[in-house]
Amino acid sequence: MNNLEVRDLIAIGDQSMARAVFDEVWPVMGGGTEITPNLMQAMVHNGAYLAGAFIDGKIAGAAFAFPSIKDEIHLHSHMAAALPQYRDAGIGSALKMHQYTWAREAGFKSIRWTFDPLVRRNAKLNIVKLGVDVIGYYPNFYGAMVDMLNSGDESDRLMARWDLADEVPLKRPIITNIPEDSIRIAIPEDIVKLRGDDPAKAKEWRMNVRQVFTNALKNNRELIGFSENNEYILA
Repeated sequence: MNNLEVRDLIAIGDQSMARAVFDEVWPVMGGGTEITPNLMQAMVHNGAYLAGAFIDGKIAGAAFAFPSIKDEIHLHSHMAAALPQYRDAGIGSALKMHQYTWAREAGFKSIRWTFDPLVRRNAKLNIVKLGVDVIGYYPNFYGAMVDMLNSGDESDRLMARWDLADEVPLKRPIITNIPEDSIRIAIPEDIVKLRGDDPAKAKEWRMNVRQVFTNALKNNRELIGFSENNEYILA
């Protein structure tokens, strides 16, 4: 989009715009905020990443990440979100590409983040368009979450690793010819809607995907992509 701009948010006033995005996307039950102003200022001042995506000068999304030394020195991307009215405007991709360049120029070798294995939109973006590797499955990673989007569900997460060796990330094509003996893991069309409509069915999806995914990774299966039928493919 020609009118889409992504820029760093350094000043406290700019940081508040990012927090407003996060609090609208992940509203906290009973009020409150996902990240307090003083904590965000301390982290940004000391090298954390915070950027906003703007359309026609209005903030449409934001992303927040911080340095980590676990396993390797990398940037851990903790939050990235687009406001609902901009959800199909390419905000997520634009923020991630800005983050990729920022982290690469800062000397990081990789970026890591977690995502819900049942959220189809995020899975497809991460695996196909961004070309990330999946390096782990963590059952109930965050414990019980207080935001209304995730409330009532267990916070299972896949850990993504995005290699920064190349100037631009290497995309993965949708898999149309699935190798023999591959494991195919289907996910629901809209897990968020399913949580509201049929919580028992949503939990059944969660437990089934957890069991198959964790067993596959324990048996040295590797995620090689995403199928045209919206399935994870592990070979």
